[in-house]
Amino acid sequence: MNAFVVAAIALLVGVIPCAVVAWRGQMIEAVVAYEAITDLMVMALILLCEGFGRSGEFELAVILAILMTGGGLVFVRTLERWL
Repeated sequence: MNAFVVAAIALLVGVIPCAVVAWRGQMIEAVVAYEAITDLMVMALILLCEGFGRSGEFELAVILAILMTGGGLVFVRTLERWL
């Protein structure tokens, strides 16, 4: 296990408090937690790609970042009447 994999595991542990806030928090807190989880997951995926030496899968992280940003915008648009 190298430093990249350890950093990815640390980021994945950081998802747990964000998931608790998304589950139990108010609506605006859930949106912020969703965006934080998105950022953490993309960074963890990039670190895992580098840690395992698979440079071809960086494309997946870039596509995931683009799709999750769009998903966040749709999520906020759907919840707009309650925010």
